[in-house]
Amino acid sequence: METFAVYWEPIIKTYGIAERTGLCLISLDLPFDRLSDGGACLPDIVSRFGGSLILIFSRPASPAGLRLNLLLDRPPENVDRVEKVDAVEKKAQSAQPMDMNRADFGGVCSGLRVDNPVELVYFQGPHYGDRYGIAGAAVTALAEHGVPLLAVVCTGASVYLITPKGMACAARNALKEAFSTPEAAKNPTNS
Repeated sequence: METFAVYWEPIIKTYGIAERTGLCLISLDLPFDRLSDGGACLPDIVSRFGGSLILIFSRPASPAGLRLNLLLDRPPENVDRVEKVDAVEKKAQSAQPMDMNRADFGGVCSGLRVDNPVELVYFQGPHYGDRYGIAGAAVTALAEHGVPLLAVVCTGASVYLITPKGMACAARNALKEAFSTPEAAKNPTNS
């Protein structure tokens, strides 16, 4: 005998919705047969762009590899340096995308892309890992308000939404319509 239970709420509960701005998203392609070499490059990549690692995630990029994404914070002293590197990377990608990557990372990585700056909205909630529809509700709420997404990452009880610059506040406001927060529960008339 098997037991199956489904839990559903009209307004999904969270422990709160937070945002971070001034971040840098670095994406690069790694072939499956060189993943360990690519992993060895990560400290160099992070130190080159400054800041510290907030989030790392990947997805298949081709039949032969994956796209690795690094979300970094940007300390104020590194803002100009990262923006200059971003311009150089984009120029290199349009002319000869592989040359700069081979020179900098031993040919392990290709398709290096820098989105700078980006913003992050994230939240956690009860039993998200055991329930369906959490990410769908978040993406639907943002789409209904015209908030673009660069990436959606779900891990256990957490949801991370990466947006272009200037969109975190709009994303947070849109999410407050589909999700309840502890602040809204305390002040139901302010929702």
